[in-house]
Amino acid sequence: MRRVWGPLGTQPRLRTRPLATGAASVACAGALVALPLARASGGVYHAGLRIAVVALVLLAVILVLGLSSAVPIPFVVVAGIYGAQLAVDDAPLDVAAPAFAAGLVVAVELAYWSLDARDRVRGMPGDDLRRVAYVAALGVGALLVSAVLLALADAIRARGPGIDVVGAVAAACALLAVVLFARGRGPTGE
Repeated sequence: MRRVWGPLGTQPRLRTRPLATGAASVACAGALVALPLARASGGVYHAGLRIAVVALVLLAVILVLGLSSAVPIPFVVVAGIYGAQLAVDDAPLDVAAPAFAAGLVVAVELAYWSLDARDRVRGMPGDDLRRVAYVAALGVGALLVSAVLLALADAIRARGPGIDVVGAVAAACALLAVVLFARGRGPTGE
């Protein structure tokens, strides 16, 4: 970590913003992976737990090393654990999916914020508050879009592998659009 001098120039202090946002991202990812593990059957639980630990450690290492291009990898694994639990346990339409999607978007954005905060020059007063509002708005937006999609899927009640593939592709495209939008525009116009 880079040291920054205190107010009088005599006391060194560590920069806490990258650490705090990185820790929040790892904690959010841990909470996300706890959902499918809490509902999983025996075999899925044991395999999922091992994979989840690796994904969370990988996320922490990625954030420490500052590898922004590798940030999506642990989140894809976390989402995969969620999907595997739903598939293996043959769960019906999951009402927790919108909350999971919103948490995933927030965790990813916190991870990128942690990396941005490492190299960012001192911003204007209120930048952090605007960024918090931006992350919260992304989370709420993901929650609303996911809830609408879940309601539509419940109303249609189509079955079969064809509709499953179409749904998975649509969900992946929606998540990709949210991530591209989030990375393309920052709250401060970066």
